[in-house]
Amino acid sequence: MADAVRAEGLVIAATDASGNVYPFACTKDVTMNISRDFIELAPKTNSIFREYIKNRTTYTISGNGLVKIVESNTQPITFFDSFIEGTDSVISGSTNSFVGYIDMIDAQNNYKLYKFGCIFQDLTLTSAVGQNAQYSFTLQGNGPITELTVVDTYTVSSGTIPGRSTGTHKLVAVGYRGKWYYNYTVSAGPVINLGASLNGVSVVAAYVAL
Repeated sequence: MADAVRAEGLVIAATDASGNVYPFACTKDVTMNISRDFIELAPKTNSIFREYIKNRTTYTISGNGLVKIVESNTQPITFFDSFIEGTDSVISGSTNSFVGYIDMIDAQNNYKLYKFGCIFQDLTLTSAVGQNAQYSFTLQGNGPITELTVVDTYTVSSGTIPGRSTGTHKLVAVGYRGKWYYNYTVSAGPVINLGASLNGVSVVAAYVAL
């Protein structure tokens, strides 16, 4: 019996002038649409059926989720400010194009993780007294989609797994039991702290090389 592979979500990040990646928002559902243009040929040998060659590809990503406020320099509310003001900048020195990550994983930790540039096309914030604020958005893809291949697999011991040097790699996500999780901390070593309840569990850690 085959297990379903699920897209667990989208993480939006800003990249600063030094190449550091700062995740600042995530979504609970994602739709990615990839479309391709074609150029029609007009060969003399075929006067009945049209023929084409492929041209450029474009893509959009849409979804919605909860606003999450974490560290002071990565508060996601700032991307609403930048969108309203037309700056598309989340942190000092960041590029105008945000960085997105889409990940897929199954119960056996078979995974795919993709990175892409994107620009906010539209953004809606919904909030009511006494309720969590939510947003919906559409992103226009900007540049190629590339697969991240810097991935480590470890078995959790004493509530931790080894991490890569924070000077050369940025941790993007940790996955296990068919889902990606972002509820972890990184401490000196470096080590990734996941909690003793996961001891003996096989875990995948995905990185971006800085």
